[in-house]
Amino acid sequence: MDFLMKMIEQLKRGKLHFSLIDPDKQEPAKAGEIARICEEYGSDAIMVGGSTIKDRKLVYETIDEIKKNCNLPTILFPNSADSISENADYIFFMDLLNSLDYKYRKGEQIKGAKLVKKWGIKPIPMGYLIISMSKEPTTVESKVKLDVIRENDIEKALEYALYAECIGMDCIYLEAGSNADKPVPDIMIKTIREKVKIPIIVGGGIRNAEEAKNKIMAGANAIVNGSLIEKNIERLKEIILAIKSAPTS
Repeated sequence: MDFLMKMIEQLKRGKLHFSLIDPDKQEPAKAGEIARICEEYGSDAIMVGGSTIKDRKLVYETIDEIKKNCNLPTILFPNSADSISENADYIFFMDLLNSLDYKYRKGEQIKGAKLVKKWGIKPIPMGYLIISMSKEPTTVESKVKLDVIRENDIEKALEYALYAECIGMDCIYLEAGSNADKPVPDIMIKTIREKVKIPIIVGGGIRNAEEAKNKIMAGANAIVNGSLIEKNIERLKEIILAIKSAPTS
């Protein structure tokens, strides 16, 4: 079975973990070393991307080193068409649902589609939703004009998630942002899970095993860690163990 189909099926059942590596945060060789550790700890895929990167060559070199050091599939998590690289296996082809800027709803996606097609990268259509969980704006919040969704705006988040499902997205990503003060609330995940059938991916601000387990139990199908990998990769092992052992909703 192709990894894409396998991953979607696994996502539907829940309990996946994705490690996010930002090419801007370390040299490619170091990224490869990090990916090797993530695979050893039980992560299911390596996402490659970040809020600021625009150097396609750096993305390519980072993915190249990741592939030399681990056997996990690579999934692009691009901030623009400029960070799409031909050596990636897959791409989260995202609609930033609560962006008020055409660039992040259609503009970069239109520019990037021809590259995805040309290079044979397999797209995973995703509804991407930024949830504002910090006192100060995260990097992505400072870059994009948003229809702000705060932790108590559960009905608004649900409406966006329902929209993503209705237009045929494969999954939804609820993102609190890099180094967020708090992760996406469990009650928001639970409410969306009760109404939406497509997989829910949750990332941002998840710093320990208990938080990760709670997200899975609330209805998340996959957890993403990025900043934690940069700062305290040893903690990743206990987080992944908690995810894999958590009862699902």
